[in-house]
Parts: sequence; C-alpha cells; structure tokens
Amino acid sequence: MAADTASGILERLLGIAPDEAQRRLDRFASGMTAELLDRKCLTIEGLGLFSVVHEQARRQATASGTRYQPPRNRVAFEARKEWTGDAERIATGRLGMDASEARRFAKALGETFEAAKEDPGRLELRGFGSFTLESGVFRFQPEATLEALLNIGYGDLKAIVIPEQKQEKEIQPVPVESGGMKKVALLVAAVVVLVCGWFIYRQFAPGGFALSSAGSSAMTSASASVVANAPLSSEAPEKAAVAATLQNGSAADSVILRKGRYTVIVATFSSKKSARQEWRHLSELGHQLRFWPVTSGGSRYYRLVIGDFETRSAAIDSMKSMPKGLPSHSYIQQAPKNVVLYGEQGL
Repeated sequence: MAADTASGILERLLGIAPDEAQRRLDRFASGMTAELLDRKCLTIEGLGLFSVVHEQARRQATASGTRYQPPRNRVAFEARKEWTGDAERIATGRLGMDASEARRFAKALGETFEAAKEDPGRLELRGFGSFTLESGVFRFQPEATLEALLNIGYGDLKAIVIPEQKQEKEIQPVPVESGGMKKVALLVAAVVVLVCGWFIYRQFAPGGFALSSAGSSAMTSASASVVANAPLSSEAPEKAAVAATLQNGSAADSVILRKGRYTVIVATFSSKKSARQEWRHLSELGHQLRFWPVTSGGSRYYRLVIGDFETRSAAIDSMKSMPKGLPSHSYIQQAPKNVVLYGEQGL
C-alpha cells in the first residue's frame, strides 16, 4: 500500500484533511526515529518490535588477503500483532499531543497499519523505512538516512583488505666444489692457530692482558655511545616503537608483546578514532583491550587485542571465560616479533 493510501486511512479514521493526515504520519515517523536512537528499542501497535543490534567487526580470508568488515548498527524488526506499544507515548512526548488526543491518534495508527496488511502494496513511513507484505506479514526495510544516523560513528569506515605477508626466502648456502672445500678448511685452521697464538702471547707477555682503569672506562663510554646513537631501523614504525619502549621503559598503559607469544585479535580498523570508539563499546561489556598498530602496504591499521598468552591453548581457554560480546570472528595471533601494545591513552 502506498504512503498516500495509509494517510487516506488515517484521514478517514480521524476525520482530518488529507494534508494533515500525511503531516501527522510523517511527524510520527520522525518521532519513531528519535525514539529508536534514544532508547534502542520500541514497539508500535499494528507493526511490531524494532530494536538496534550492534554487529561486531568480521574477518574473512580471501584470495587477495584478509578482509576485515567494520562493525555497524542495524535495525532488527519482529512483526507482532500487539495492541499495546509506544505510539501513544511518542505522540505525547515527541509530537506534543495531549493525553486524549495521543490516545486517539495511537489507536487510529494501529488500525491503519492493520488495514495496510489487507493490501499487497507497500507501506512507507518517510524517513524511517518501508514495509512489504510476505504471506500476510510485514517485512521491514530501513531508510538509508536511518541507517546513517545509527552508524554515525562508523559511517566513514570501509572494508579493509590486508594482503598476506610474503615469507622471506631462506638464504641457501652457496655450493662449494670438493677441491675448494680443502682450501677453505686449511684457511680456517690457519686463522684459528694465529688467533690462539695471539691470545697466549698477550696472556703471558710482561704486564699481562689487563686493561688500565682509564682504558676500561674509555672503552665502556665508547661502547655506550655506539649503542645509544645507533640508528633505528627504518623498515617499519613498529620496530622503532619497540626499541624506544625497551630502552626507555614502557608507558604506564603500554606493554610489549614478546615474539612467539599469543594474543586475541578482536577487530582491525583503518581509523584510530573508530578503533577507540569500538574500544569503548567493548570495554563497557567488561573486556580488557589494547591497541596493536600495524603497517601494511604503506597504510596504517589499528588492531584491538586482548591478552598476552604464552601458548595458544592458554589463549583459547581465556576466550572461553571472557565476558559476553566478544566478536565471533575473533582469532588468535602469534607475535612474529616484539611489538608494543598500547592502552587508550598511550596510542
């Protein structure tokens, strides 16, 4: 049933002009949107139950790499034949009607929606969504504007595809001919003899092998200078972060995940802001999370992780006892190197 037909039914039930019937229907649809955003759940007579469902980030292995779908909020609808709901309260609180007018309006709405089920057409509540009949039951399709409002914190997120990291090729030893092997062996033996002879000479030579205290201090200072001023590798920002954390000590809310240990990957984001938003959402459910920044293909990503475990089985056992709300696509990752895990303040 088209929207003007629904307004026509409302017009006859309330005895009002056609334009006024459509205006009230549109205002009620706006009130439903505001109510759903505020309360995350509402029931409308003649339609059913609407609720906001939060879908966690999803991970999928593809031929081109690992694909991460961002989290989102969606509207779940359950068709119900109920004559009590939130229509009267919305009419009073959102539309400014008095109690008797709101009661009469809510009753007329319920009858309008029930009457719409007798027609195989389409019912539309502009700004909220539309309903189609399937076997006498309404199916709901939310409008894009409603979904945009529900996902205002995730609107700029796109699916992320991180290519699989290519394994470094093993360095194969250069083959040496049998004749060459003899020459190499003789050369090594000669070097060993010379080195041993030099150490024996220094040990028993007059004055011994000990360094003076001044010489020892100079060597220690020189060594420290070399270590302190050694340039950090520019291969990846993660290496510099780990080196700085190891040298200067961890920040209050940051730790190092050591190479070979395990953690639980919850979600991956391309936006630091969105990662923090999901961090807050999961933290409210009782999860203790940290950030693992990674770089792939010149792009920066932010993983949400939970825990630092010595073995994979320990990580699995911990996942079984974690609070509810852990994304079903969470997985266990072994650290390929030392990495810094950041708290919210340290990221």
